[in-house]
Amino acid sequence: MADRTTRRRAAILLAVMLAGLLGLSLRLGYVQAVRADEYTDFARQQRLRTVVLPAMRGAIYDRHGQELAMSVAARTVYANPRQVSDPEGTGRVLAPLVGQDVREVVDKLRQDRGFVYLARRLDVDAAERIERLGLTGIGILDESRRSYPGGALAANVLGFVGGDGQGLSGLESTHEKLLGGRPGSRVLEQDPLGRRIPQGVFVEKPPSPGSDVLLTLDRDIQYAAEKALGKAVQDTGAKGGSVIVMDPRSGEILAMANAPTFDPGDLEDIKPAERRNRAVTDVYEPGSVGKIVTASAALEEGLVDEATPFGVGSTIRIADRVYHEAKAHAPANMRFDEIIAQSSNVGTIKVAQKVGPEKMAEYMSRFGYGRSTQLGFPGESSGIMPPREKWSRASMPTMSMGQGVSATAVQMTRMFATIANDGVSVEPKLVAGWVDPKGRPHYAPQRGGGRVVSSTTAATVRRILAKAVEDGTGTRAQIPGYDVAGKTGTAQKAVRGGYRGFMASFIGFLPASQPRVVVSVVLDEPAPYYGGIVSAPVFKEVAEAAVRIMRIPPTEDPADVPRPKVKPGVAEAEGPGTAASRAAAATAKKPVVAKSKPSRISRPSATPRRPVATPRRGAATPAPQRRGAPGAMLR
Repeated sequence: MADRTTRRRAAILLAVMLAGLLGLSLRLGYVQAVRADEYTDFARQQRLRTVVLPAMRGAIYDRHGQELAMSVAARTVYANPRQVSDPEGTGRVLAPLVGQDVREVVDKLRQDRGFVYLARRLDVDAAERIERLGLTGIGILDESRRSYPGGALAANVLGFVGGDGQGLSGLESTHEKLLGGRPGSRVLEQDPLGRRIPQGVFVEKPPSPGSDVLLTLDRDIQYAAEKALGKAVQDTGAKGGSVIVMDPRSGEILAMANAPTFDPGDLEDIKPAERRNRAVTDVYEPGSVGKIVTASAALEEGLVDEATPFGVGSTIRIADRVYHEAKAHAPANMRFDEIIAQSSNVGTIKVAQKVGPEKMAEYMSRFGYGRSTQLGFPGESSGIMPPREKWSRASMPTMSMGQGVSATAVQMTRMFATIANDGVSVEPKLVAGWVDPKGRPHYAPQRGGGRVVSSTTAATVRRILAKAVEDGTGTRAQIPGYDVAGKTGTAQKAVRGGYRGFMASFIGFLPASQPRVVVSVVLDEPAPYYGGIVSAPVFKEVAEAAVRIMRIPPTEDPADVPRPKVKPGVAEAEGPGTAASRAAAATAKKPVVAKSKPSRISRPSATPRRPVATPRRGAATPAPQRRGAPGAMLR
């Protein structure tokens, strides 16, 4: 009986053992035959470490190859905490070299990880000092750091990069694919303590550097524009402003200044309002500078000529509204050219009545109201133009003098450039092209807008705008030796629920007969608020710098050109044309010095200009040097 029980137990035990062995065999077969690759990869991933190698970011140059933004060599310090035997001691040594608190560094070194960043984009000298210490578990990687040689120069246009080196605003953001390049990688095999395994896997893929971007900006003209704008904002207490300088023939923007501004190399305590490029994002009702559309429409339709007379009084009633001149006067006969040159609101409305609402809507659309310039900036506005079917009886007279419709500063610059360019619109251009990592130049396409008005109409408007500067509302824009054409604008500022404050502007070009450069100036709530008083002088300062830098010859001998003087105590005859404007004029404040912090702009060095030539299609073009001046791609 006992033997039988023993044999039964042995048989059961044997069966259990055989079943276990069979199960293990089946499981081993499943692992080795079915999931072999999965487990092999899992084991490999436990030993492999991938380190990203950042790419050298491309530079941004002005039209003459001067650096506006560039990347300089830097180092990243990292640690393998599992190899650091003394976190406290190592942390005390590293903290002052990486510019961090001792406790912060020690906490990083105590983590149970195989890799942790201690400092990103550290100066090369500091990184080399750390490397010479030979600390166990501490390593160095090559990296780059963004630098802006001009400080705040063109900051609102250039934008800035974040802590990971990626563009976050401005051109740094919109051209991230060009500038950023492709990061590389380093794959190595490590033991559980993070030490590299000899003869283990080590694969390195080098990063591909970004392309260099060449702008149409001229660094020297940009500096002059920012200097003049900053002074005007400070002297008048304005909330901000913008200045644009553009070549009307090509649409190339030579300067785009904004105030307030910021230093992209020092982003601490920077407010969003200081970062935005208000020249393309902020809309405003242009006021009297918009009267060139009304004038052009009337001339193009053959309804008037320069001498066509109009009876003009101090007021005119349209529907339930009464429109006023900026300064009351007795009823008088005014020529068409005098109406525009003297910026008569009542006269402009009478001209618009000849044109009619259908044609006014057509010409406003032709000149670009409601159409973005497509410069490629985040947040660029198309402006606001009410559709024709929603116009009231008061819409046409209001919009004929630049109220009730809004545009950006760059849109208004495009309108004046159309007149300066013989009636042909050319879309504004800020990026001339780029140079890829192999040194091959690529050119941005030119976007033409087509003919807006005839060359005859454009020439007539230019003559009228020249009169506006000679003896009209824009006399403070006169430049000795040059015939200047331009228009003042003083518009009520639209805010939620109505109007409050004023926008003062002046947009003009020179030489008036054969324009080479257009300059627009917009100031937000200056005091005093008349465009002819506060904005025209800024135009003059910027235009004088532009003709000097561009070497535009004088119209005639400056000694033979007398400069008319503005009569003391006589306000310019232009304005928003409402009762509110007259009341505000009576209580205009004296200039106030703004308490904003000064812009930190590095003055461009007085480096001699290199000759600039435009390569012809099909011609052999020498490849620009990488990380140096990208070569001349513009005239």
